[in-house]
Amino acid sequence: MDATLRSPIFRGHLEIKQLRQFMVVVDVGCVSKASEQLHITQPALTRNIKNLEESLNAILLDRKPRGVVPTEAGQALYRYAHLILNEAKRAARDVQAIASGKKGHVHIGIAALFSNTIVDRLVVALSDACPGVRLRITEGFFEELVAELGQGKLDVILANFPPDAVPADVQFEPLLTLRSNFVVGRNHPLACRANITAADLCAAQWALVRRPHVADFLDSFFASQGFPALTGSIESNSLTALKSLVLTGRYVSLLAEAWVGPEMRSGDIVALRVPGAPVLRPAGLITRGAAEQRPVVMRAVELMREVCAQWQAEQDAALDAKPIRAGVARAPSRRQ
Repeated sequence: MDATLRSPIFRGHLEIKQLRQFMVVVDVGCVSKASEQLHITQPALTRNIKNLEESLNAILLDRKPRGVVPTEAGQALYRYAHLILNEAKRAARDVQAIASGKKGHVHIGIAALFSNTIVDRLVVALSDACPGVRLRITEGFFEELVAELGQGKLDVILANFPPDAVPADVQFEPLLTLRSNFVVGRNHPLACRANITAADLCAAQWALVRRPHVADFLDSFFASQGFPALTGSIESNSLTALKSLVLTGRYVSLLAEAWVGPEMRSGDIVALRVPGAPVLRPAGLITRGAAEQRPVVMRAVELMREVCAQWQAEQDAALDAKPIRAGVARAPSRRQ
């Protein structure tokens, strides 16, 4: 081991209090005045400075008739003392901020269908409440996000919950109710139909999100009506691409109102009148079951709850004020 590391300095003999007292003595140039400023007796301050010199094996102050001045070694210690005390203050602030959840880093997984609705509100809320937090957001689908959560790459997920079995090592906190509809563009032949049968849907062209739970749901839906599973559908992992395909007026899809709500209210996308629709699914927070969350993650979770509650209230109010109508009966317009 380096001989320097065996010095009393590294055995806890050099204290922040000693450095602070030494700096005050140097600043005022007088031990008696420094003792008054520090609210300790002059003999106690003199003894503390002497102990500091013995710890460092160096003379730090040159005693003059009218006071004291730092020696060359004392000047060096004075410079370092400034750095040490400033870093100590910064360390205390950082530790307190981290412990209170106002500083640190959070990695949040967001389901793709929330990327154009809730994620912006969450970022603004967290930035305003905790400007010192480093936030990272990963967009994806349930299966990929849960896998990263289990590997410790994500701290928390905001996503729709799977309809079937869920991993045993994660916890679900429902915060939202998502409504999904069988939808078409306004120029699709089925957009004018008041009532749609399973046969109509089975005969249509489909554009679907490439997810196991979507395929399982549709297979079950058509099987219950006596029809085989869909074949020849277009699959994509891009919700933006699926929305664009629906807007062409050629394809049927199963999409959440959270993703296509504005287009449904404008009439560009139509929800079909199908028995069993809309499909309701819970969504909310997903965390590791046995993991103890860091304070900054707990703070982020609190804000996510608040943002989700506000968003859900707005969705419910909008639905009450202007319900999304299904099967709008009007002739398709010609679009270039």
